[in-house]
Amino acid sequence: MSPSTSSSLVTQAQENPTASLQQKLQFVLQSQQDWWVYAIFWQASKDENGKLYLSFGEGHFQGPKLVSSTKKWIKTVSKEEVKDAEWFYVMSLTQTFSIDNGSCSSLPGKSLALGSVLWLKEKKELQLYNCERSKEATEHGIQTLICIPTQNGVVEMGSYDSIKQNWNLVQHVKSLFVPPPDPLGVLDRGISLSGLQPTKKQKLSSYVDSEHSDSDCPPPLPKKRGRKPILGRDKTPINHVEAERQRREKLNHRFYALRAVVPNVSRMDKASLLSDAVSYITQLKAKIHSLESQHHPNQKVKPETADTLDNQSTATTTTTTASTIVDQDQHHHHGRPSSFALEVHVKIVGPDAMVRVQSENVNHPVARLMSALRDLHFQLHHASISCVNDLMLQDVVIKLPNGIRTEEALKSAILLRLDQ
Repeated sequence: MSPSTSSSLVTQAQENPTASLQQKLQFVLQSQQDWWVYAIFWQASKDENGKLYLSFGEGHFQGPKLVSSTKKWIKTVSKEEVKDAEWFYVMSLTQTFSIDNGSCSSLPGKSLALGSVLWLKEKKELQLYNCERSKEATEHGIQTLICIPTQNGVVEMGSYDSIKQNWNLVQHVKSLFVPPPDPLGVLDRGISLSGLQPTKKQKLSSYVDSEHSDSDCPPPLPKKRGRKPILGRDKTPINHVEAERQRREKLNHRFYALRAVVPNVSRMDKASLLSDAVSYITQLKAKIHSLESQHHPNQKVKPETADTLDNQSTATTTTTTASTIVDQDQHHHHGRPSSFALEVHVKIVGPDAMVRVQSENVNHPVARLMSALRDLHFQLHHASISCVNDLMLQDVVIKLPNGIRTEEALKSAILLRLDQ
C-alpha cells in the first residue's frame, strides 16, 4: 500500500463516519505482511441495568490468501475450512459477550476486562484456553486468534497461519482506534464520547457506550505489499462490502429461524444445527407415523418421504406436513376424545429464550399463549405452530426479559399466566 493510498483511506474514514470503522479494519488487514482472514470490532455497551457487554460493531472478512499470479485459493486451506471460517464470521454477527463484575469467560470480554492483549496461536494454545470462542475458532480452522482492547471495545483478528506476537500490529491497531481527544459532536446513535484518557487501573465503566468512534490521528505508514487495496479508488467497494454483509446477515437469519424451531441444539455451528434439524424432523415423522398407526391399526401407513430443506422455507416445512395429516385425520375421526397435559419447556440461548408449549387443542391455546406473552411484556422474535390430531405444539423465541435469568423462573412465569 503506497503512502498516498494510505492517506486517502484515512481521509475517507474521517469524512464518512459510518464507513470509517469498516475502513479501519480493512486498513489493518491489508497493511500487514502476515495474512489475517478476518477482523471484528466488538463494541462495548451497557444494558438497561448498567452492565457492560460486547456486541458485533463492525467487521471485515478478507478470506484465505490469494496467489497473485493465478488468483486462486492457496491449497494449504481446504474448501471446507474456507466455508467454516466464513460461517464462523457470520455467526459472530449475532453474538454478545457479557462482562459481570470485571470478569467473563469469553476471550474478547476477558481482554476488555483485563485491559491486556490476548494472543493465542496454534491449536494447543487455543484449546488450553478455557473459552468457548477459542474452541469454536479451532473447530473452524483458525490457528491464530488475538484480541486487542481499545477504549470502547475490542479488536479481534483470526488467521489460518500460526503467527508470532507482533507488537507493531498491536500499536498500529491502538493508534487507529483511539477516539478524538476533544469530541464536540454526538456520534451516530446520539451517544456522546467520553473525554477521559484510559489508564491501566481504569474501571470498566469508563468504556464509552458509543456505537462507533472515528480517529483524527493518521495511522503509521504500513510496509509495502505486492497487492494493491481495492478501497480508496471510488465508493463502489464500500457498497460491495455492504451488499456482502447484508447477504451474510440474510443467511444468518435463515439459520436463526431454523434454530428457533429445533428444540434441542447441541452446538451452534452449521453442521451440528443441520444435523439436529434432520434428527428433529425424523422424530416428528416417527411420532406422526405412530399416531396414524394407532388410529388405523388395520391399515399400513406409508411413511412420507422427507423433503430437502429449502433456504426459503426452513421454518415452515414441518408445520405444513403436520397440518395436512391433521386435516385428513379429523375428516375421518370427528369427536374422538383426547387429553394432553399442559407442558412448558424453556431453553435460554444467549440473550434469547426458546419456549415450547405443548397442550390440548382446545380453548384457543395460541391466543392464550400470545396473551400471556403480551401480559409479561415479552418481545417476540419468532413463532411456529404445529397441530398433530388434538395435540398443539407452539414454539416461540423471545428476548430474555429483565429480572429473569433462569429457565425455571421463566417457565414458572409463563405457566402462571397460562393457568389463569
